[in-house]
Amino acid sequence: MKTPISGPRVQPRPLETPAAPPPRNEVKPQAPVARGDARDVSRFDVGTPQKPVVALTPPVAPQGTQVAPGSYPSVADVKAISSIQDPVARNYAITQGYSDLSNALGQMLGKENANWSTFATWASKQAGVSIRNEDMPKFLTDALQKAGDLAGPLKKVDDVLRKVGLPALPLGDIAAAGKEALDNVSGSIAEGNQFVFNEVGQEFARFIETFQGDTSYDAAKAQKYLDGFAKDKPVLKEAFAHYTKAMFEKDPNKKAELMLLANDKIGLHEQTQLQGFVEKALNSPVHDTFRNVLKQSIESGINGLPFPARLAGQAALKTGLVDAALGPVVDATASVFRRLATEHMMKLAVPGGALKLGNDLPPPAGMESTLFPPHLRSIENPELRALLGKLDSSPDSLKGTAAKDWSKLDQRMDYIIDLFRTRQSDPHLFDAPFGKTGTTYPLPATQPRAN
Repeated sequence: MKTPISGPRVQPRPLETPAAPPPRNEVKPQAPVARGDARDVSRFDVGTPQKPVVALTPPVAPQGTQVAPGSYPSVADVKAISSIQDPVARNYAITQGYSDLSNALGQMLGKENANWSTFATWASKQAGVSIRNEDMPKFLTDALQKAGDLAGPLKKVDDVLRKVGLPALPLGDIAAAGKEALDNVSGSIAEGNQFVFNEVGQEFARFIETFQGDTSYDAAKAQKYLDGFAKDKPVLKEAFAHYTKAMFEKDPNKKAELMLLANDKIGLHEQTQLQGFVEKALNSPVHDTFRNVLKQSIESGINGLPFPARLAGQAALKTGLVDAALGPVVDATASVFRRLATEHMMKLAVPGGALKLGNDLPPPAGMESTLFPPHLRSIENPELRALLGKLDSSPDSLKGTAAKDWSKLDQRMDYIIDLFRTRQSDPHLFDAPFGKTGTTYPLPATQPRAN
């Protein structure tokens, strides 16, 4: 399948071009905004507009780069971080770990192209918002108060409760049920965050440890390294093979395509592995959770009534009167919860805002007409063209990229490959996720580890 050309491709410079060519469409990366200890402040949640993103003029990546020991997590460090039991602390460490792996790889391959770990940094930080359930209980309560389709069912339940001497069902109990349901969703997100980092993070660490300091491509060394991949991970193996070639590719067009090909393949592997976690999160037993929590609240109130009102209340429970009245409330609250949880989950962080995955991917600021950075405006790498032809439902366009059903792998990938292609040259992706740098490894053993 031939991928149409959506814009002029930047031609590679001849070999005799001076080492420091004049800048072309260059925007220098902005210094991170000082935020103090901004552990729970995401750059994606701020409303301050950034300057339009314009692709950097890609210099030839520095060769023979030595990455400072302790500046990125080793294979052992990745395993240790993945074994942290506290999901919130683990997510912070995973997000920072991705950032440090991204920067280490950027030193080796150049930072004119983001690598997969660069994107994973911000996806992990966004996952942390769901893992921590930030503001969701109040968010749910406020939404329930505004839900017109809940007013009728709630009135019927309140009428039943008044007949047995109980007050109206408080929204706080419904919010508590929502929090329990959200905990189930967050647990699945945390498990997926842990699983992917433990698997892919180790491979990034192994790549850095193997090739840092190299000054030229060594086919035998690359093959020996690739032989270390498990046989059931062929796509992941292919992706890192592309990174080994991109490291010494001097043609900026070919290099950008190799980087995108590697990023897309890791994305495909990762999303395939995450399928079970995504389905578990989206298909959590919301109805059962709401019904159980609300019914327990009512039963507790009835058991606390004085005799003989307690007997009347218990009779209402036995006859099914309470269950019948509670059913429509459970249906309505579960519907509101699913809508909010899906919106809460289906966000993807990029510098300047959080993208809603249910909407078509917007072009980066400054690329409204071209959509893609200069070295990715047309695709010539045959393997990359074939992969995009398979995964991209609208080649060279962002129309139809909205993932209406995040449980569908093809919809997720349709969105992700265009996200990678449009943002690969955004220098802000290498910013520190928590507004600070200076992490050293191994991390202090302050968190309980799984056995």
